[in-house]
Amino acid sequence: MIIEKLKLKDIPELLELYKELTPYNNSINKSFEIYTEILKDEKYLLLVAKEDGKIVGSVLAVCCLLLALDGGRFLVVEDVIVKSEVRRSGIGKKLMKVIDEFAITNNCIYSILVSSEYRKSAHKFYENLGFTEEVRGFRKGYV
Repeated sequence: MIIEKLKLKDIPELLELYKELTPYNNSINKSFEIYTEILKDEKYLLLVAKEDGKIVGSVLAVCCLLLALDGGRFLVVEDVIVKSEVRRSGIGKKLMKVIDEFAITNNCIYSILVSSEYRKSAHKFYENLGFTEEVRGFRKGYV
């Protein structure tokens, strides 16, 4: 298995995997535009895990600045997904290890993520990686 940054040619395959995460139907053209924007900003890291050339997992991370804590940084982790038939095989752990390295390299003080209440097995996975449920998350949708 290899972990690498997402490549343009892999976007359609990643969008298929995202269907396991959310029923939202993503536009290929819009995804190409977003990918181009992500490439321009070194604060973003969009990874895929591949086995036999096929995407089996992905994660997105964004390093953000804080005005508090003497201008510290924190990492937002989103869209953590591993293909259902290969979960519990270490793929998610390997993806998140690279995310941790990215956070440390960028001098992040902490990382945060949100997960839907019903995803109990994902919560256990995050706890095993060192995340704690010490804060309560809120989300507000605009679309």
